Amino acid sequence: MKTFIIILIIAIAVVALMMTGLGIKMLFHKSEEFKRPCTNADPHTGRCPNCTCKKSKK
Repeated sequence: MKTFIIILIIAIAVVALMMTGLGIKMLFHKSEEFKRPCTNADPHTGRCPNCTCKKSKK
C-alpha cells in the first residue's frame, strides 16, 4: 500500500509539472492558437462542412 501511494504522488507531480509547462508556454506564445484538425472532411472535395478549420479568404 505504501508503494502505491508513492507512485500516485509521483504521477500527480508529473501531471502538475506538465500542466504548469503548458501554462507557461501559453503565456509566452499569446499570438498562437491551439487548433484541432478537421476530422469530418469530405473525401471527394476535401472540404470541411460545418467545421471551424476552413481557411479564411483573403
